[in-house]
Amino acid sequence: MTVASNGKSQSHGRSKKMRPPFPLARKFPSKLERWTYRTFNGIENRLWPFRPSVFSSSLIAITAYNIRVPTNFLMQSIPSFDNKYLKIVKTLAVSFGVTYIPVFIVRQLLCYVYFSYKGFLFEDPKKPSLKTKIWGIFRKFLSFVSPPQLESCDRLLPRMPVPKLEDTVEKYLQSIEHTMNKDEYNIVKEQAEQFLKEEGPRIQRYTKLYSLLVDNYVTPFWVKYAYLYGRSPLLINSSVGHGDLFEDAPATWAYRAAHIVYIEYMSHLAIDKQQYKPLGEGLVCSRHYQNMYAVTRIPGEEIDYRDDYGISKYVIVAFEGRLYRIDMCDENNMLYSIDDLSKIFYELLNRGLTPIEDARGKIPALTHDKRDQWARNRKKFFLENETNKKALAEIEAAVIFISLDKEDYGHDSQKPEKLSHFLLNMLTGDGTNRWVDKSLNYVISQNARAGGTTEHSIADGAEFDHILENFVFLDTEYLEYPPIEEQKQIEKIDESDKNKLKLSRELEFDVNDEMASEIDRCYEAHLKQKDDLDLASLIFTEFGKGLIKKCGVSPDAFIQMAIQLANYRVIKYPQLIVIILLITLGSRQIRLDLRARFR
Repeated sequence: MTVASNGKSQSHGRSKKMRPPFPLARKFPSKLERWTYRTFNGIENRLWPFRPSVFSSSLIAITAYNIRVPTNFLMQSIPSFDNKYLKIVKTLAVSFGVTYIPVFIVRQLLCYVYFSYKGFLFEDPKKPSLKTKIWGIFRKFLSFVSPPQLESCDRLLPRMPVPKLEDTVEKYLQSIEHTMNKDEYNIVKEQAEQFLKEEGPRIQRYTKLYSLLVDNYVTPFWVKYAYLYGRSPLLINSSVGHGDLFEDAPATWAYRAAHIVYIEYMSHLAIDKQQYKPLGEGLVCSRHYQNMYAVTRIPGEEIDYRDDYGISKYVIVAFEGRLYRIDMCDENNMLYSIDDLSKIFYELLNRGLTPIEDARGKIPALTHDKRDQWARNRKKFFLENETNKKALAEIEAAVIFISLDKEDYGHDSQKPEKLSHFLLNMLTGDGTNRWVDKSLNYVISQNARAGGTTEHSIADGAEFDHILENFVFLDTEYLEYPPIEEQKQIEKIDESDKNKLKLSRELEFDVNDEMASEIDRCYEAHLKQKDDLDLASLIFTEFGKGLIKKCGVSPDAFIQMAIQLANYRVIKYPQLIVIILLITLGSRQIRLDLRARFR
């Protein structure tokens, strides 16, 4: 069953018991509506596990009591005022204090007792300790009585601890001991001992002081120096590739595109409204979710920065060298249904325009460049040209960037190279079909296969996986596809549809000779990098993460050790070529993350 934007249902065989992981919106919120729900959510997150309705009712009751009995103990404990306005302020202050103190105490207990408990991480789940059992019972009770919103628990999570300097240095030396020869290791060990005696203690004091002022002293430095200061091209070096399921989607090209865009847009609005269910009932920080959609990494000559555009009404689509804007709602802000979007994509795919094969059809290649050079080109060719500046603004504020790819991707057990080719293209693109700066790029092939690329500075594996898990559920279980022949009938567009729907609009660019030369240079440079990348895929089903956990090792650590072992064997035995770039552990979903965040 496909849920239409007008609230009606289009029956496609969905089970009535199915529920989406988050509400599917019907209308794009106005500025007032967005301000209202964001304000309400902000208040609720500062009161959780108490609800605003409970808090406000208590506040009103206590205020009424203080007005009715102004001689009570609390009112008498504060000096009286002759001024009537000061009396009102006094009454409200006392009432608010009395109402909020229990909230404050409960939240502090949750922070320093419930959320700080980590014993369950180190115990056998089949034989938990009494502490863990009590903690687990309380967790279920809390989640049932007051289920948190996406960001309800973020302010209650414990601060990132500062480890002992000696322990950090010791673990570092242990981690490199077997990757260096004896002489190299002794040099590093001597430098480490010198660091402990000289600048180390001073830096440690600064770190402890800084950690008292923020709840996480690591993330800002990590994002800044590990990502935003990086000057290398993002594709291959930093960005993450991802793919959909092994099975082919039972869909036409246009209908599959409509499905994907609809789901991702619902996800975009649900995150903004904090209707996403938080991981672990709030045990995992969720602040990165706001970076997933309508966010662009802006290049700088020395350091990049991220620009968050809030919520957006449209996506940008690349097809045959042209870029198009596709709106997600009509003039009345009513969101289009999947069927409506399929008509819009069908019209775009069948517009019959000649593909652009020269530099004008490769404009996104400029984003594949080194970050400092892209920053200079962005300023010269876009910000200083009114036509291109307008197009750039639309691209950077879009929810996601979509590429409609004429290649056929997929998986064939008899031809494993087919899957490797698919994943390689999800990671690298073809040099023209990714706007690299966008937080999320999606690729939809002619045979309805889907994948894409994610800019890595916005988030980590946990958020990516959560988004994709919800996507897979909605795509395969909740919003089922009608038969192919029915899809073909649905997506056909007539004159009444053209009058009712906002069809895709092509973005205009002004490409001069200098810009064309830079586009060609960036394109050729990216092709060289792509050709220099070897990727082989392995679909491994003999065992999965469950068995690995029984061995007392995390799946992430297991894969990283496998990669290190492969590297060791390559170095020790040059005649062996061992490439492990993708391992899928008992999962339906293919996941590629070159930073070794494999599931």
